[in-house]
Amino acid sequence: MRKDGKIEVEVFIVLITMVFTSAIILLLVYSGTLKVKDDVSAEPILNTEFLPVGREGFLAVKEVQFCSYVDENLNCVRQEQEFNSLENVYVRFVVESSTFDQQVILLRNYRIKNPLGEVVLEADQKNVYNFEVASSGETEDVIFADFFVMGEDAVPGEYTLDVIVENSLLGKKVTVSKKFMIVDGELG
Repeated sequence: MRKDGKIEVEVFIVLITMVFTSAIILLLVYSGTLKVKDDVSAEPILNTEFLPVGREGFLAVKEVQFCSYVDENLNCVRQEQEFNSLENVYVRFVVESSTFDQQVILLRNYRIKNPLGEVVLEADQKNVYNFEVASSGETEDVIFADFFVMGEDAVPGEYTLDVIVENSLLGKKVTVSKKFMIVDGELG
């Protein structure tokens, strides 16, 4: 054998040995002969997806309610559709989401349009996860409640609330629109 090809052959033999050894170790782990230490607190070395596979799942806003008040158990005390411009407008909504890897992470945003179609409030919280839970079920119902005040300069008429919910684990986003009224004067 010639000397000028000897190094390439040795490197090739080492690479083939490494590939076969890795394959044998992976087969032993896959078959259960070798056990891998399961450390839940350890962060994965590479936290990325190599194959862009679409995740299947379900995300829906099942119910949107405007309320005069939402209690500490997230129950709508009295459902209403008309509000004074200076009173609290409580909104309660129920989101049903599939779990992914026994987790649900939801992001919620709001957009309110006045009777002229102009956006008067946009709560866009990018990369701020508002709800995160571990779940053993296939789907999870999540209840959100919030309130806002339209203010003195609110034009009386029909307003539109867009509730935007996103599940970043599933790569799904849904928007639901619901109408409510702002009226002049005191409501009793």
